[in-house]
Amino acid sequence: MKLLSIVAVAAAVFTTAAQADLSALAGVLPPCALKCIVSSIPGSPCAPTDQACICTNPELNSKIELCVATSCTIRESLTTKNVTSTACGAPVRDRTKAVSVTGVVGGAIAFLAFLLRMASRLPYFGGQFGWDDWTMVLTMMLVIPLTALSVVLADLGLGLDMWKVPFDNITRILYIYYFDESVYLSILPLTKISICFFYLRIFPKKSFRIATYVVIALNVCYLIVWVLISVFQCRPINAAWRHWDGEYPGPYKCNNINAQAWAGAAVNMFLDIVTMCLPLYELSKLSLSLRKKISVMIMFSVGSFVTVVSIVRLQSLIQYGNTHNVTWDYVAVGYWSTIEVDVGVICACLPAIRSLLMHMFPSVFKSTTHGSTMASMSRGTPASSRLDKISHKPKEDTSDFVPLVDMDASSRAHLARP
Repeated sequence: MKLLSIVAVAAAVFTTAAQADLSALAGVLPPCALKCIVSSIPGSPCAPTDQACICTNPELNSKIELCVATSCTIRESLTTKNVTSTACGAPVRDRTKAVSVTGVVGGAIAFLAFLLRMASRLPYFGGQFGWDDWTMVLTMMLVIPLTALSVVLADLGLGLDMWKVPFDNITRILYIYYFDESVYLSILPLTKISICFFYLRIFPKKSFRIATYVVIALNVCYLIVWVLISVFQCRPINAAWRHWDGEYPGPYKCNNINAQAWAGAAVNMFLDIVTMCLPLYELSKLSLSLRKKISVMIMFSVGSFVTVVSIVRLQSLIQYGNTHNVTWDYVAVGYWSTIEVDVGVICACLPAIRSLLMHMFPSVFKSTTHGSTMASMSRGTPASSRLDKISHKPKEDTSDFVPLVDMDASSRAHLARP
């Protein structure tokens, strides 16, 4: 573990004014670190009593860093770093609030979006529950503990430099992170599966439905494969949260965590793009005005925000898996993962929220033909009666689907054609 500053009390070894001796210093620092400091200072340009020089001289610092890294264990290095940084007055970095506040605020907004979605499905608002809603219920059952654990992680010290965190807390943080990974990797595909089930409530065309089921299957495969990879990232399993100090009792083997994280992110972004683009071809062929067509396509592309967050999150993976300061470097990947999850839930709930707001505030969300379309798409209500109002053709067997009521007859025929 790297040292960025030299312990000020090391000067006490060389001056009686400090009224300290080697035995007293040995009670503060590990013997290996004390030996490195004592042997390095005489050959440096710093006087033994020049605390400012000892704390700031880069050559001396580098020499002691190398000595401690090769002579001390990780725990001894952390202890040394804690003592030296405190003695030299180094500022204490603290990002714990970034962990807890991001988790709680993001989770609260996502939960509110979920509640509004569920409200829009109530019969009073003309809604109907479907597989997309039940999938979202399962998703939220995972989002809630993920949100709560962000507070626990912050309380344990995630967001502080590793040398400021008790050793047992470091192990607990990695233990919680281990389970958080599986929860995170489950939420991502479940959100996309919910969106795909929403597509199935709208488009009856056989070829489109087959493609949608294929995308659902791909997301199920992602969930199973990457959760299993995460669970068995180390063998034995408990090495995932216990090997950080290099003192794991017995042999173990772990995956390349950095490569694993990048691969998982790449596959997830591919599925994001596929899910987002899935209905666009069908919508582009509808006989709508350009304005309406663009509006509908934007509504279906709202999930692109999740992909943007996923791309931003990639920068936080640069040090992930190769860090020597776990409790500090895991902060960014932690809160960006939480934001990604919350944004995904919010985007998946937006169509239903729009339907609810139109019902509650009709004067604000004026009832236009396009508005009726979005509302009926979002509510998921049976459509046969509305079809009769806009077309004098005989009823088609589309009672399970929600029509885009602002389309002309040719557009509806295109959607319904197998």
